[in-house]
Amino acid sequence: MLADLREQLASFASGESDLAAMQRWLLPILAADSLDIEQSPEEPWDHAPHDTRLFWRLVYQFEAGGAEEALRVDAGRLVQCLASTGDSVVTYELLPVLLDQDRLCAIVDKHLRGIISRTGFLSATAESGYASHIKLWLERATPESLSRFTAWLASGAYGDAAVALERRPS
Repeated sequence: MLADLREQLASFASGESDLAAMQRWLLPILAADSLDIEQSPEEPWDHAPHDTRLFWRLVYQFEAGGAEEALRVDAGRLVQCLASTGDSVVTYELLPVLLDQDRLCAIVDKHLRGIISRTGFLSATAESGYASHIKLWLERATPESLSRFTAWLASGAYGDAAVALERRPS
């Protein structure tokens, strides 16, 4: 399931398909989902629960639509994150950061240049919707760590960013 969706996202991200084609591909998946936990098949959740959780989160992310170019960028980042981390758990955890990447990088840049105070940076972090350990890392990160982190995000080195989030910021 997730591998098929990753292919669709890659096709969409590269411009080979458009949002309408992506949503047409999602339609039978959504139609087959009963939305009733009692009637949903257990096999995907028993066999690969983390892949299934990410799959459904992404299905609903792209089914909801939005600005096509922004979704295309998000799709490219998601495909790159899955490739870079090789892990659906890590990708799921990083998803809010990926979807907010441009804003986060701009806030960090302004903070590092002194345009946004530490208090403003901490406020933005607190309201971000990121996982608690990611917020904590960002709050405690040195300017050098923040700079490296945003550079990894900008270059698509999501595996490196994920590893950094698991360590004490230096």
